Amino acid sequence: MKKVLKETTPAKLSGKGKFRGFVDGNGRKLKGLHPALTERIFSAGVLPTIAKYGSVKRSGWRGKGGGRRRGAAVDSQLSSAVNKGKSKPTKGQYTLTKLALAALAEHKLEPVVSQRAVCDTRRRLGTAIDILCYDSVNNKLVVVELKTGFSGSKLAAAQRNGKNCKMCEPLDKATDNVLNRHFAQLTVTRALFALEKQTILAVNNLGISAEIGAALLYVNDEMTELYYLSNWWIRREKNLLKNLNF
Repeated sequence: MKKVLKETTPAKLSGKGKFRGFVDGNGRKLKGLHPALTERIFSAGVLPTIAKYGSVKRSGWRGKGGGRRRGAAVDSQLSSAVNKGKSKPTKGQYTLTKLALAALAEHKLEPVVSQRAVCDTRRRLGTAIDILCYDSVNNKLVVVELKTGFSGSKLAAAQRNGKNCKMCEPLDKATDNVLNRHFAQLTVTRALFALEKQTILAVNNLGISAEIGAALLYVNDEMTELYYLSNWWIRREKNLLKNLNF
């Protein structure tokens, strides 16, 4: 399964620094998912301070951008471990790396590949699956989006002119908050992977269900939380992709 998923990767990272991004098989640059969602789906509101900072103190990684640097380091370490087939916490790993691997094991999600590219060449949109897991209980693949930190209020709404904001169509029923922004990101990532019909067929031929699950995994220094993607989001994924047509 790992071999199939690696051999069918439709895009790859290219460039350095701020110019680093995904390109398709023809070398065309793809728009990143977060900026696409910010431009077309997220509101113009501003997330309140309570949404950004919680009561959990992060260990180490002080200074401006410490949380982001820590997240990047954990992503890199976790990706290396998963892609080498090492799915159990080991000595020398960051605490958050160990917690992420332990949380996946607790939910019976076996990591298969990490940072696996997905894209929609027609819309020139590209991103990566943080961790693609095998759900042994339900015999299916699950797209996992990993978020480190985020100990603030994930339900606190973005505000504009003193009013809570909703997202843009087709998510205009959803409050614009941290949790829903991450669900929107996860929804599109899952949808892009599901568009790979040949990949899904090849996986199905291995005896694995063609159904694709998805979940958000939050990890900080005190706890882990796993949220599965509901049908409410999946029902809106086609229209969501349409609104991200660049």
